[in-house]
Amino acid sequence: MTLTVNGAELKTMLENGVSRMPAGDGRFPQVSGLCFTYNIENAVGSRVTGAVTTDAAGNCTSTVVDLTSAASYKIAENDFMASGGDGYPVFTSRMTTQDIMDQTLADYVTAKTPLSPFVLGSPNGRINCADSNGATAPNCPVLVPSP
Repeated sequence: MTLTVNGAELKTMLENGVSRMPAGDGRFPQVSGLCFTYNIENAVGSRVTGAVTTDAAGNCTSTVVDLTSAASYKIAENDFMASGGDGYPVFTSRMTTQDIMDQTLADYVTAKTPLSPFVLGSPNGRINCADSNGATAPNCPVLVPSP
């Protein structure tokens, strides 16, 4: 699905995504086209401290993403999230259906077989957690690379 959201709606979506951290669940956001920082010590709903865009290579830039209602952004998300899944805002009246995800994935696998395994390491700096509380909970999660 694609739709246009304003910056405040985007911030609400990001806040929802990090609202249960450090516990992990399905609502944690996977982002492309932007990098954002959240402070795990802040109250739920006030954790996202800022966002910037990415360049063509996926590197974080210094171009600030305006997280107020004055800005608008075209985003892509799956229909589960756009329908309010995992606590995300309901955007069904504003969404436009694009390709069906399972068919797109099946086509990709068919075209690219055999696939090479991808080892997860750093999230490329797209999502950054901050805390200054030392060993006192809550703490940012520690990424452990796959073997």
